[in-house]
Amino acid sequence: CPECQSPVLRLEDEAVTRCTGGLLCSAQLKEAIKHFVSRKAMDVDGLGDKIVDQLVEERLIATVADLYSLELTALSGLERLAEKSASNLLAALEASKSTTLAKFIYGLGIREVGETTAKNLAKHFGSLPAITQAARNYNSEYKNDAADNINELELTKSQALINVDDVGPIVAKHIHAFFSSERNVEVVNVLQSAGVHWDDFDVKSADELPLNGQTWVLTGSLETLTRDQAKAHLESLGAKVAGSVSKKTHCVVAGPGAGSKLAKAESLGVEVLDEQAFIERFLPL
Repeated sequence: CPECQSPVLRLEDEAVTRCTGGLLCSAQLKEAIKHFVSRKAMDVDGLGDKIVDQLVEERLIATVADLYSLELTALSGLERLAEKSASNLLAALEASKSTTLAKFIYGLGIREVGETTAKNLAKHFGSLPAITQAARNYNSEYKNDAADNINELELTKSQALINVDDVGPIVAKHIHAFFSSERNVEVVNVLQSAGVHWDDFDVKSADELPLNGQTWVLTGSLETLTRDQAKAHLESLGAKVAGSVSKKTHCVVAGPGAGSKLAKAESLGVEVLDEQAFIERFLPL
C-alpha cells in the first residue's frame, strides 16, 4: 500500500486490490473512524463526519484509539467546535467506553463482519481473547494459506471459527487476517488500555438457551427497555429477533402503539406479551 506499506491483496474473483493495513492505513482512517463511532458500533454522540475529517486532516488522531486521548484544548480549536461542544464530545467518548463485545467487534471494521456476524462471534466465543485465538489458529496448519477454496479436511482444522453462524471460509480468512496483524492487535490493546470495556459471558450450548430456535418480534414503544436492549436480551437467550410476524413466530412483545404486527399476531394465534410480562418472565430481579 502506498500509504502505509502494508501488503495488498486481490482475490481471484474480484477486480479490486485491497490494502490489508486495516486500522493503521491513513487512506482508510477517516472511514474507519466514522464506522467505529457510528450508532451500531461505539455510538459516540456528536462525532460527525466533518469533525472526523478535521481530526484526521489536523493530524490529531492516527488510529481509532487516539480518539480516547483527545484533549479539550485541541478539540475546541477545531472549526465550528466551541468549548461547550468539545466538552460534550469528550463526555460522549468517555460514555462510549462502556460497550458490548459485539459492538466492539463490529466497530473494528473487519471486512465482511457486519452487525449480525459480530454478534454471532461474541455469542460463540464469549470473550475477545477467545475470538483472537480462534482467528489466529485459522489457516495455521494450511500448506497454502492463499488458497481460495478450502477443502473438507482443512475445514476440520479450523472448526472453531467456521462453526460460527454466518462465518464461511472467506469471512474466516478476513477475521484471520485482521487478528494476525500485530498492528491491528496493538490498536485493540490500546483501546482496552484507554478504558474501553465490556462484560464477557459464559458460552452456553444451544440446549442451555431457553429460547433456542424460537423467533420473536418486537413492536410498539418499549418504556422500560430500549429496543436494542430487549433485542440483545432475547438473542442472549437464543432467540432470533425478526422484523415481521409469520406463522413461524413464537411470540410478540408489544408495547404502546403496536399496530399491524400486533393485529397479525392475534390473527395467527401467536402469543403476545406486554413489556412488563416480558420483563417478569425473562428479566427477574
